[in-house]
Amino acid sequence: MARRPGSTRAARTRASKRNAALPEPVVAVDESEAGSWIRGIRFSGFGLLMMALLVLGIIVIAPNLKAYVEQRQQIAQLQASVDSNESDITRLTAERERWNDSTYVMTQARDRLFYVNPGEVSFIVMNDVDAALFGEDAAPVSTELTATKVDWAESLLASILSAGLADVATETDVAPVPQPEPTP
Repeated sequence: MARRPGSTRAARTRASKRNAALPEPVVAVDESEAGSWIRGIRFSGFGLLMMALLVLGIIVIAPNLKAYVEQRQQIAQLQASVDSNESDITRLTAERERWNDSTYVMTQARDRLFYVNPGEVSFIVMNDVDAALFGEDAAPVSTELTATKVDWAESLLASILSAGLADVATETDVAPVPQPEPTP
């Protein structure tokens, strides 16, 4: 097959004439992604049916879901209240068991009401001295150990000798202590 001269040139001119007749493609520069997404949606009967079922399901389920969440919160609050009451019950049961013990009752009567057994003497020390009279310690407490220069054996012997050589008080020197009347 022989090639004709100029055949390629003729083909080129025909192609350029064809392209000149076609309009240039328009490219949308300002087109947003949302606009292209919406234009890309194709509505069919099945799609519309599914969308309607989805909207209907949301309308039907939303109130029930809200009630479910509220009820779960209420159940959690009531469970916390039950747990608190159970701990109170166990604490009160243990306290009731302690009060069934006579030794505990006697100890509480001594501590709270200052009761004593017959034949015992009760002393109540009232600390009515104002703390301001004592003042504050000027020297801070040291964390270091200090060694004393006192011989403990010599101090013990001096204490024994001073106690043994002290004048003995006679019964006439000591004032009688009044005895309280026994409580019924």
